[in-house]
Amino acid sequence: MRRATQATIAILALLALGAPAKADSVSVQQSPFNGSFGFGFLPGAFGLLLFPGPYQLTFQTNPSFQTSTFVEGSLDVLEMNYDPGGTVDVLGPNGFHFSGTLTEAMAETFTAAIAIPGFPVGSDVGFGVSGAFTGSLTDGERWQGTFGVEQNFCCTEPPPPSFLQMMSVPEPGTLLLLCAGMFGLILCRRRFAIKLSGQ
Repeated sequence: MRRATQATIAILALLALGAPAKADSVSVQQSPFNGSFGFGFLPGAFGLLLFPGPYQLTFQTNPSFQTSTFVEGSLDVLEMNYDPGGTVDVLGPNGFHFSGTLTEAMAETFTAAIAIPGFPVGSDVGFGVSGAFTGSLTDGERWQGTFGVEQNFCCTEPPPPSFLQMMSVPEPGTLLLLCAGMFGLILCRRRFAIKLSGQ
């Protein structure tokens, strides 16, 4: 019985170590953002973003949102935080197609608080949009990701790099198998240590 238990543990450990980890991911960024974009900073805002790869991301936010305003240096910032919901679609090379929903989204508009050459007080001088999402590929594999774009129209300081990052979500069965294998290795190690200390 004892040998059967040890054999079972050893097999589980080997299976866990040999199980292929899902390392599929997409990570692209560019600065400055030079793709196409179109946003409506209203309830139910929408956007089209083109990243290198090429990857095309379109989204539609949930109409519900909260707004806040604050001053950042010489800029007035209007910030809109959207509730979870809406849609996200990503198309990429080799038939890559992701469909999902936003778990969070935020949009910002930057307005001149002081006069800037060519931009009087109250002019819009830039925008930003970002979000996190979850969903699946056409084959049903679960993925999650984030994206962000910031653009300015007036300032010499470059905006942060635009980015799109996505990765597959490990299946519960794979995680369970890995945990069982690690537990089996720990038990084997403890028994081996006890055996050595007894000699």
